[in-house]
Amino acid sequence: MRDALLGLAGNPALTDELFARLVADGDEDVLYALAGRERLTASQVRALLGVGDPEVTSHLVRIGLVPWPDVPEDRPGRALDAVIGGVAPLGIWWEAAADPDPGVREEVAYEADAPAAVLAALAHDVDPGVVRGAAGNPCLPPTLFPGLARHPSTVVREAVAGNENAPAALLASLLSDGGRPAPTRCGACHRREAACPDHAPGVRRVRLAAAAHPAVPPAGLAAFLDAPEAWTFAARTDLPPGFLDRLAEHPDADVRAVIAANPAAREALLRTLASDPDPEVRRAVAENPAVPLDLLATVAAHERLPDEPAPRVESATEAELRSLAGSRVAQVRALVADRTRLPGDLVEQLAADPDPGVARRIAARPDLAPEQLADLVERHGPPVFSAVARHPDCPATVLHRVAAHPTTGRRVLRDIARHPAARAETLLRCLTAEDPDVRRYAAGHPALPVAVLESLLHGPDETLVLAAAENPALPETLMRRIIE
Repeated sequence: MRDALLGLAGNPALTDELFARLVADGDEDVLYALAGRERLTASQVRALLGVGDPEVTSHLVRIGLVPWPDVPEDRPGRALDAVIGGVAPLGIWWEAAADPDPGVREEVAYEADAPAAVLAALAHDVDPGVVRGAAGNPCLPPTLFPGLARHPSTVVREAVAGNENAPAALLASLLSDGGRPAPTRCGACHRREAACPDHAPGVRRVRLAAAAHPAVPPAGLAAFLDAPEAWTFAARTDLPPGFLDRLAEHPDADVRAVIAANPAAREALLRTLASDPDPEVRRAVAENPAVPLDLLATVAAHERLPDEPAPRVESATEAELRSLAGSRVAQVRALVADRTRLPGDLVEQLAADPDPGVARRIAARPDLAPEQLADLVERHGPPVFSAVARHPDCPATVLHRVAAHPTTGRRVLRDIARHPAARAETLLRCLTAEDPDVRRYAAGHPALPVAVLESLLHGPDETLVLAAAENPALPETLMRRIIE
């Protein structure tokens, strides 16, 4: 019954008494499962700490559930655990920052809430990995940026270039040539006695990190327009028109796709990119918030667009929406169905649309009434099953009808087995599915009859045993039998 114990450890309905009994059992895996529960109470945390398991204790401290005075004094690594958990007083920050292990000091340097004075000390550490962590930390005191930008190692300069608070003038310098004086160490040799003969790859990484920073002056990006990494800055809306035109001809389709979605791109440029040989670039044009509606309609008519609201349709006026909803092209009407907010009469109009693609999109809307979902299933069948099964207000009768359909696939069945409205008869059907995830979700559904839960607990499938034991509808009497 070990799988049942593990499932029980994650059961949200587990009482404090039964929690304590599982702790007393002392099984290591069960203890880890208990420690991973959401919303542990103070008494439960104390019970777990009382076991003395170092891994469990470390986990509890690191997720902030143990106040510093309650952290066991003999716990190795307690200072770092407390720092990560956000419960360390200032003195413990200093203790962790002075740890002889550079790996510990590096972790401290990366902590987002590190005190400024601690970061300042770590910025002068002998280990370049520690300095790198401090240099990239958003809490780094601004006065330290110039010195770190001149650090001998390119890994530190790269971290400076990636720091969200790095000043623009300093970024421009790093972008130009990697910074002065020239670095004497790089990522390949910064921990070795002998330096590399050439640090050019490291310098390039520094320059690229600066190029990707939103605060770097755009004029300095001219030297990187043909770089494979140009996608890191191609989304900037302050790029000069000439830069956008050149990036639109980049050999990498990923770069062209970013330009196609950039709202600063000129209309003529978007019309050119709408004919790009790569489909991802053409689809990106449809994601541009500034794309003309006629061009959006053209792209939608020829490309398979994602089932999510298009930015330009989201900002469309009501007149524009009604024009799109009346299009003879079904893919265009589907764009309207995806819009977050729609007038009620347009929802009604699109719900009656004869095209399965439009029906699939409209079926996903949370403002669709249960009877409309039933009507969509009746008229369109399998094409709308996935959207209907995920709808929060789907009626139980519709869920059962979809589950019983011979063509319903495993992905739809998984959604049905997890749906709050699924009834016992539907879940029993899901338990006979070939897909193990469908069966597992059904075994964990609170609407499953207790008799079925009990049979699953004694069945041969370990996955179903664990899921049944974790089911919040499991009666306390069965929980006790599992523990006893």
